[in-house]
Amino acid sequence: MKQKKGGVNVFITMLGVGNGFSRGVHNNNALVECNGEKTMIDCGITAWESLEQLGQKRENVHSIFVTHLHFDHAGGLEEAALYSRYISHQRIRLIVPAPMKQDLWDHCLCGSLLNPEGGCHALEDYFDVEAPEEGEPFALCGGVSAVWFPTKHVPGKFSCGVLAENHFAFTSDMQCDPPLMQRLLQARVRVILHDCQMESQAPTHASYQEILAYPQLVKDKLLLMHHGLLVPPKDTQLRFAIQHQRMDLDSDETERGAYAETELVQKTISYMKQRQRAEKTGHDWYHTKRVYDTAMRLAQVSPEQPNLQTVALAALLHDIDDWKFNDGNEEAGPQAAASWLRSCGASQNLIEDVTNIIRDLSFKGMGEIKPMSSIEGKIVQDADRLDAIGAIGIARTFATGAAFGNYLLDPELPPRRALRRDEYADRNVPSTTLNHFYEKLLNLVSLMNTKEAQAEAVGRQQYMISYLQKLFAECSMTDGIHQQLLEDYCKN
Repeated sequence: MKQKKGGVNVFITMLGVGNGFSRGVHNNNALVECNGEKTMIDCGITAWESLEQLGQKRENVHSIFVTHLHFDHAGGLEEAALYSRYISHQRIRLIVPAPMKQDLWDHCLCGSLLNPEGGCHALEDYFDVEAPEEGEPFALCGGVSAVWFPTKHVPGKFSCGVLAENHFAFTSDMQCDPPLMQRLLQARVRVILHDCQMESQAPTHASYQEILAYPQLVKDKLLLMHHGLLVPPKDTQLRFAIQHQRMDLDSDETERGAYAETELVQKTISYMKQRQRAEKTGHDWYHTKRVYDTAMRLAQVSPEQPNLQTVALAALLHDIDDWKFNDGNEEAGPQAAASWLRSCGASQNLIEDVTNIIRDLSFKGMGEIKPMSSIEGKIVQDADRLDAIGAIGIARTFATGAAFGNYLLDPELPPRRALRRDEYADRNVPSTTLNHFYEKLLNLVSLMNTKEAQAEAVGRQQYMISYLQKLFAECSMTDGIHQQLLEDYCKN
C-alpha cells in the first residue's frame, strides 16, 4: 500500500477476536504498526501465542497499552514482565491509564512479580511505565499520538478505549454507548473497532442486535471485534474484524465491504452443491465451501488486489472431476470446469484463468512442486491446503484413506519421502493413512504462498503434531520410526 499524502500509514492486526472463553479464537487483542514500531493494545493470556503464529518476534513489540484488568486483556503481562527482565533483557514500554495503574500492580501482578530479594517491588522494576490521565495525549506508536476515553463495561470497574488521532478508535470491551459513538464521529475517526457479543443477552458487552440499532453513519465506521468468529457471516450489514488480518487503516481497503457474489458465482455455488451431494471422501461440498470462504477471506486482505471473481470460481470448481478420482487424468478437472463456465456464458479469458489454477492446484508429491503463477492461484491453493491440515485435515485424511482402501497404520511400514508425481499417485504401492501425514500434510506449512495463510498454517500444524504424539503414545509407537521421523521433523 502507498503511504497516504501528508501523513503516515497505520496498520492494525487483530491478534484475536474472541472473549476469554472462546475456543479456537484468541483473546481480543491487537497489534498496531507504524513507522517500524509495534504496539500491542491489550495483552491477554493468548497474546504471545498469537504473535508467534503470525511469525512475529516478541522482542519487536515496543509498547503495550492496557484497557482494563480482565485476564483476556491483561493476563499476558506477567509473561511479558518475566521474559523482558530475565530472557530478552529488553524493557517494554507499558502504558496504563492513571486510574488503573495501582490496581494493575496490587490486584493482578504483585502476587507473582513481587521479589524484594531481586529488587522488584513495583511495575517500574519490569517496565518503562507511563500513566496518562484522561484526555492527556501519549505516544502510541511510530509518531501517532492517542488519548484514552472511559467506557461502560462492568459497573464499578475501570475500563477504557483508545483514540489514535483520526486513524482509529478501539473500544475494547464495552456496552453500547450511542453518545460515545457520536463523539467519535465528531473526532472524524476513520474506523471504530467496536466490541460485539453475538449472543442476544450481553449485559456487560455490546450485543450484535443493539449495534444494529446504531445510526447508519456510525455503522459505516464500525469494524466489529470480540465476536468469537473465525469466519464472519456474509449476509450482514456490518463488517467484522478477522483474526490475524493485517489492515491498513489509512487505505480505502479498510472501508471495502464483503465480496458481492456475482450471478455466475451464485449459479456455480448451486451447481457444485448439487454435484458434490453424494461425495464421501472428504472432497465434498462442505470442503469446497470452506475453501471458498477461506479463499475469499485471503483475497480480501491481499495487498496484490486479486480478481475476486476468478478466486471465487476457482475455489468453487477446484475439485470438479479431481484427477485423484479420474484415473490420474489431470485434464478432467479443467475440462469439466471449462464446460460449466462456457455453458454459463463466461468469457474465454476468465475460463482460461480459472482452468489454469485448477490444473496446477493439486499437491502431487514433494518431488514435483510447481509454483502458482498468479496471485489468484496462490490464494486458492493456500485455502485448499489449509483445509488439508489441522483438525479438519486429520478428519479428511482418514476419510480419504478409507475410501482408497489404505490401512490405518502399520508401525513397520515407514513413509516414503520426496515422492514424484507417479509415485505419489501409485495406489498399487502398500501405504497407510498415517504415512500420508509425512508424505503430504506435514510438508504443507512450508508450501503456503501468502503471509496470512502461513500464519494460520502454523497453528494447524502444531495441532497435527500434538495429535500424532498422542496417537503414538496410545498405539505403543513412541520408540518406532514414525516417532523418530516426527522428532526429526520438529527439529527442522
